[in-house]
Formats: sequence, structure tokens, C-alpha cells
Amino acid sequence: MSRRRDSTTPDLFRDYQPAPVVERFDAEAVQAWSMQARLSKAVALTMDEAGRGRDEIAAAMSEVLKASVSKAMLDGYASQAREQHSISAVRLAALVIVTGDARALNVLLEDAGLIVIPKKYEALLRREKAREIKERAEREEQAADAEWKAGKR
Repeated sequence: MSRRRDSTTPDLFRDYQPAPVVERFDAEAVQAWSMQARLSKAVALTMDEAGRGRDEIAAAMSEVLKASVSKAMLDGYASQAREQHSISAVRLAALVIVTGDARALNVLLEDAGLIVIPKKYEALLRREKAREIKERAEREEQAADAEWKAGKR
């Protein structure tokens, strides 16, 4: 006897989409002809979506860096036309600290096959890596046992 699906009860998980672990910009939003241009677009989007003005972001970055960062500098970093004026790694880190948005880092690291993840997931990654090492060691142990048993005959 097969059970019929209850069509009167809504499926609570039908439309559920878990939050992404790795925050990324939409690929089309940062599409550009070069890595510098993609980074400039990412910096611009980060600042535009921060909910703060560029003057305020510049002041906060200056506090973090203990060095002067101006709105004009941020405008330059966000301009695709000024490729020679790319944001430095230290200033990009300060932008992430000030805005809480690491997506620009993920744009920069994409070509290297790397991602930025929240620190809270580090223990889970260590656990998974330990499991992989353990499974590999178990396979090697089983192969050595099989070789030993075959050689005893």
C-alpha cells in the first residue's frame, strides 16, 4: 500500500535556500577584461553596498590603517579606467574590516582557486582534512595488510 502525499500541508523546505558559506558577487556584476578591472568593480560594489558614504569609509579605513586614506583614493580604486591605481592588499583588508564584506577578496582570489571563508568554519575544515588523512591512512593500512597476507602464501 503506497502512501499518498498530503497536498494540504505546505512543504516547509520547498523554497528554503541556505545562506551561502562563501559570499560572492554575481559573476556578471564583476565581469571585466582584466583582474585589475574586476577588482575595481568589486571595490566599487563593496563601497556602494556598504550603506556608508565613501568619505565615511575612507575615515574608518584611515583609523584601521593609522594612515591617511581619502575619498579620492577610494574613487581611484573603484575606477576601471585607472588600472595603475589598484588597491593594495593592506588597503583591501582594511576595506573588508570597515565594511564587513569579503566578496572583493573572493574576486581577487578566484583565479588562484582560493576563497575566503568566515573564521568560524576553520574547525570544520580541519576536521574534514583530518578525516581525509585518516581515510587515506586506513586505505594504506588495508593495502599493506593485503600485500602482507599475499606474500605469506
